[in-house]
Amino acid sequence: MQNTLKLTVTLLVFGVLAGCSSKDSMLPQPDQTMQDVYNTTMGSTGEGKLMDERSALRRSLTESDVDYSSYVRTEATQLHSKFKLLPNPTLYMFVAPHLSTADGVPVPGYLTEFKLYTRDHYALPGEINTPAH
Repeated sequence: MQNTLKLTVTLLVFGVLAGCSSKDSMLPQPDQTMQDVYNTTMGSTGEGKLMDERSALRRSLTESDVDYSSYVRTEATQLHSKFKLLPNPTLYMFVAPHLSTADGVPVPGYLTEFKLYTRDHYALPGEINTPAH
């Protein structure tokens, strides 16, 4: 019985070691190193293809873009928000005098307030008319 147990443990240990030794064959080996990928992407000078692609994104404003220029904040318009806060009325509720439920201690009446909506909402530019200052 004891020999069977030793044999079983020995076979189990060899099985685990054999399973661990074959993990390299299970994982795929990449065709390129990270340095090769970097050099291919950046080009030989370090700024090659990537900088060429980025330069296509950098362009000046065209005639069709001028319509959106009023939405860009400048020093003059920094304090004026384009997105106005929609009204969120404050509601008031009077709580009548009562006894607390835990100890039966009298609680005086009081006034509490809360907003109608749980969070504030903003209007899109031009959605609501506001008087000019």
